[in-house]
This record gives sequence, C-alpha cells and structure tokens, in this order.
Amino acid sequence: RPRTSAPFVFTVMMRSAALLVLTAAPSFAFMHGGSVLPLAQRGTLAASGSSGLRLKPRGSEGVVGLKSLLGESDKKAKHQRGGDLVLRKAASVPAPANWEEWVEKEPAYISTPVAGRYSSEDWLYNLFTLASSYMTMRVMSHVVANVAIATLVWAAYAHWSPAFAAVCAGLTTVPHSLTAGALSLLLVFRTNSAYDRFWEARKIWGALVNTVRDCARMAHIHLTGLEREHFISCLACLPSLLLQHLQKLEPIYRPELLSKTQIAAIQGCLSESDAELLWKSRNRPFTLIKMMGAILHRNGRDTKKLAARYNGGDRGENLSEFEILTYQAAQINERNVLEMTLTLFCNQMGACERIVKSSVPTSYTRHTSRFLSMWCFTLPLVLVHSLGAVMIPVVGIMGWMLFVIEEVGHVIEDPFNVHCMVAGSGQEDELRIEASLAVLRGDSFERIPASQPALLEKQGNFVTDAEYETYEFHDDWVKSRS
Repeated sequence: RPRTSAPFVFTVMMRSAALLVLTAAPSFAFMHGGSVLPLAQRGTLAASGSSGLRLKPRGSEGVVGLKSLLGESDKKAKHQRGGDLVLRKAASVPAPANWEEWVEKEPAYISTPVAGRYSSEDWLYNLFTLASSYMTMRVMSHVVANVAIATLVWAAYAHWSPAFAAVCAGLTTVPHSLTAGALSLLLVFRTNSAYDRFWEARKIWGALVNTVRDCARMAHIHLTGLEREHFISCLACLPSLLLQHLQKLEPIYRPELLSKTQIAAIQGCLSESDAELLWKSRNRPFTLIKMMGAILHRNGRDTKKLAARYNGGDRGENLSEFEILTYQAAQINERNVLEMTLTLFCNQMGACERIVKSSVPTSYTRHTSRFLSMWCFTLPLVLVHSLGAVMIPVVGIMGWMLFVIEEVGHVIEDPFNVHCMVAGSGQEDELRIEASLAVLRGDSFERIPASQPALLEKQGNFVTDAEYETYEFHDDWVKSRS
C-alpha cells in the first residue's frame, strides 16, 4: 500500500498515542500519590510500546500490564527505603500548647509601640493651639515684619499721602497672580526635597535597626564566653554613639554631648578602657565597629577555645578529619556573615553622614526665601485699595501660611537634628530614633531562645560569662515528645 494511505496514517497515530500514554503514566501516577518508575524501566516500557503494544477498545491488557509494572517498581522502592512502615510512620511530636490559657497570662510586652498619628478629630485642638505652635514661633518674626509693612501701607494710603493712595488705586493683582504659580512650585519643591531627606533617614535608621538585631542574633549563636559578651556590649552601644555622632551641640536645646536617653542606653556596657579608646578616636561609631571586628578576629584565632568548644582536646586531636573539615567550614561561614554585618554598619553610617553633611543647595534656598519675602511684602500695595484696613489681617494670615510651608522644609531637612528646631514641642524625636535606643539595647542582650533558668530570670541587660547554647530549647522539644 502507499504509505500515505488513510489506514496507515491512522495506525501510526494510534501507536504514537499509545506510546505517549505509557510514557506519561508514571509522571501522572507520581503527581497523584503513586510511585515513580526508574528511568531504565521507563525506557523498557517505551520500547515495548513502540514495538508492538496496541490500544484495544474493550481489552485491558495494556492497563493491567502497566499496573503490574508500577506495582513491582513500587515494591522495589519500598524495599530500598526500608519498607512501607518507615515511609508511612508519623513522627511523634510534643503536645500542642494551649493558647487559650497562655493569653490569660501576662506577657513580657503587649505589642510594639505605635507612633503618634494625626486624626481628623484633632482639628479643633490644632486650631486652638495655633498661637503656641512652635512652627508659628519660628516664623513669627517674618510674620510680624509683614504685618508691620501692611500697617504702614494702610496708614500711608488712608491718612498720610493722597499721591500714594492714587498710586495704590492704580495697581493691580495681576503680577502676583502670574507669579503665584512659580512661587508655589518653589515651595513645593523645597518641602518635597526636605521630606525625601527625612524619609531616607528613616529608612536608613530602619535598616540599621534590622542589622543590629541580625548581628545580635548571629553573635548569640556563633560566639561564646567573654568574646560574645564584649561583642554584644559594643553592639548595644553602637546606635546611641552613632546618633550622638550625627547630632550637633546647641547652647539651648542640646548643651550636653549625650542626652539622658543615650546615656541610659550605653550605661554599664563598656569598660573604662573602652570608653578611653572611644573618647580619643576621631570617629566613635567607626571605632566601635573596628572593635567588634577585632573581637571576631581574636575569637577566630583562639585555637584552644575552639578545640574545647567542639570537644576536640587541647589541639583537636580527638576530632576526625571529617569533623575537622565540618567545623572549619562552620567557622569560616560564621566569621563571614558577622563580618558582612559590620560592613553593613559602615555603609549605613556613611549614608547617615551624607544626609547630615549635605543640604539643599544654598542658592535655591536663598532664592526661594527672597522670592517669598518680596511677594509678601508687596502684597499690601495691591490689596489696600480693594480691602482697606481688612488688608492687614489678610496679609498676616497669608504670610503665616506661606512662611510655615517654607519653614517645614527647613525643619525636616536635617532629620537627625530636629531637636534643635522644635525643642520642647514633643516632636524632637520625629524619626523615633531615641525611642529605639533602649529597645535595641534590650534586643542585643536578650538571651532567648536560651532556656537556662538563670538566664530567663534576669532576661536582658546584663553581662555574663556563663556558657549556654541557643538551641537548648530544641533539645527540650525533642525530649518532650509523646
């Protein structure tokens, strides 16, 4: 027959379909909980299908053969893995905790503190406290000068000079209307650029908080003894000393080098010799990072301590070659991850210094200030003819609104020194930085998940040379299995 005839094509198609079904069946069985055929048996099955297997409409020989072949491979797999009992045996686990009882007990803390937020219900309070607003006080001299000029313009217009009154009557508000758009763009750009710096500082400090906690976690796991205690003591002091490094002294608002919150966060952490080194250094937080790196270097070279840690004798003679290679890889990995966190600290410190040491270009700030002052000072001239004496409070209110917008940009431009801008307002810690110092100290010293009773009784904020392992809680979990 010609090889292009319909029966021949149909036969080839049926054989191809049979081959596809037989080769895909093991994967389908695996997806639905069945066993997997070895690769060699798949090849045998495929070969047998291509050589002579045919699909029969009413027969089941092919299916039965497939089931028997899958059953044999399943038995072999079970035999190789230790039998059906080992595969299906459920692991015994400890009794689950009764959380209904635990919620009745008082926890160490309720929830993380939430920053204060503005509510629409505060509008009346905000209105009544307008006169005592610290932002108003900061721009008061500018507002008073603007009101004084408006008063002089009105007096000259109404009483002193008819010629001046005639000139004012001929003036129009068109120039102010045309330049108001440009002024608004300058003010918006000024506040947006300042807020970008504010938000960037918050993100950098948030990354620093994460790095401190991550470093504390790894230090408690990978370091032991006095090296661990000295390392986490330096770590607990790093945020406070970095913040002090970024803040400037101010005779009224910040006369002391360290605030009370900063002193409380570092009290009892460092020795006199450590404090002497820091006070003689050119960069205190950077020196602290170098001290932590030196502790890691010292810990990695103490061979006797490392041998004792792994029960290797005085010089590791009790360890096999496999154990030596395993512990060596662990030591290299531990050292590398801790060194990487120190690198992150250096990067974050540099990012904070970039914000403190750079500012919005002076030419832009000065031009905005000059533009705003000239616009407000000339505003009474074009309003006195139409508003009369009412022009004075109108100019004062408009000037206050525009001057405060500009001042907001000045205040948040240096987010680490907001305390010098709005001292006494309750907003000195806009970034919630000083509020996080005590929290980071506690996170650094907290021993949990170490479960020794002595460590749990006086949790956090203490230095100890007691040896403990942070995985003891897992050993207790394993022992408590039912």
